[in-house]
Amino acid sequence: MRSTFSLPVAVAAIWLLAFSAVNAHTWVEKVYRIASNGTFVDPAGYPRNFIPRTQAFNETDALNQIPGQTLMCKGTKGVQPAGYPSLAAAPKDIVALTYEENGHVTGFTTKAGKPAGRGTVFVYGTTQSLPTDTYLGIHRVWNTEGTGGDKRGKLIAVQPFDDGRCFQAQSGKGQTTTDAERQAAINFPPNTELPCQTDVTLPADIGTSGTYSLYWVWEWPTLYSNGAIQTNESYTSCIDINLTSQPVAPAGNFIAAQVSGTSALSAGVSSRMATPILINPSAPPQVTTDDPNPAPVPPTALAPTQIATQVPTQAPAAATSPAAVSPAAASPAAASPAATNSANANQGGKMVTVTVTEQQISTMTVTEVVPIVSSIASHPSSASSSVVIVTGKPVVTPFLAPTKRAVTVRGRPVMV
Repeated sequence: MRSTFSLPVAVAAIWLLAFSAVNAHTWVEKVYRIASNGTFVDPAGYPRNFIPRTQAFNETDALNQIPGQTLMCKGTKGVQPAGYPSLAAAPKDIVALTYEENGHVTGFTTKAGKPAGRGTVFVYGTTQSLPTDTYLGIHRVWNTEGTGGDKRGKLIAVQPFDDGRCFQAQSGKGQTTTDAERQAAINFPPNTELPCQTDVTLPADIGTSGTYSLYWVWEWPTLYSNGAIQTNESYTSCIDINLTSQPVAPAGNFIAAQVSGTSALSAGVSSRMATPILINPSAPPQVTTDDPNPAPVPPTALAPTQIATQVPTQAPAAATSPAAVSPAAASPAAASPAATNSANANQGGKMVTVTVTEQQISTMTVTEVVPIVSSIASHPSSASSSVVIVTGKPVVTPFLAPTKRAVTVRGRPVMV
């Protein structure tokens, strides 16, 4: 069943504008093709704007943090640093995007309010990458069917940041339980680290020449205890793939035994190779039980179950569910004028003024930012798929009287 999801008006502002200080960051560092048996195929490729970890390395130059930036990418398409070329790959090849966890997995509980999966990674692909591509114009807008937003690309992977295997030795901080368990599980050398990876399958219809660009987006928000977003923190990396007609040769089934010792450094994650979309793309970030101190919800913030669903202006394909609305809408930042103005500027929204008049009361005027219609298709197997449709008309919430009554907004009845 196909379902369409569109973020509420205030949520788009949350993703861009809410801000918190951070102590560590992550970005894609190497890219490999993966053979069917799970082995990485040399040579490696590198993302745009790649900066090697030399003595003069500065991570600020390597990463692209949202908020702070509005563009999806750093660097220029087709321009790679000397000695660090783009990856060459063919349609249907499986590609591993590797990144260091930088303490976000092994040191997860040192920062309160972080989400399950150690955040969520989304990967979008396009043959029409533009230097003007923005985070808000693509993230949670392009969908798996390629019908979202401006339709130049589509969503090809959604996975937890933690691949279930990666770790980092917490030098100087004492070994964590996660660090010790994962090292022991695969007999990996002590005081080292195993990078995480996001595995994606390149679409079959992208051609065998030119460039296919991947946009890796890591959502790492801070949540209130009820799941509402307190502050957003996201990172992006952009990777250009030089398309070729020579796919990786078949190599048999995945060899689980190779995920042992240092061989794990060059092996894919079988579950991600088989199923790139492991999380419902329309699902909001979730509170996790092993984070001991999520921030309590302030009195002014609504619980996710209290957030009203958007009012559809056309018949949906399936029943509308409140669970489909991101709890991010409950964040106090959603009401910030700066937040809504920036979302308007960056996502192509528009200011809409609605005048509501009812007999025996004064005329009331409501002004609200309305985003461009966008959608994300849920993974077909998702049991929580549902439909929320925003078509350009604002939702008028009760403000005229303590009891409900019917008024008309642009010819449509609204209960207030």
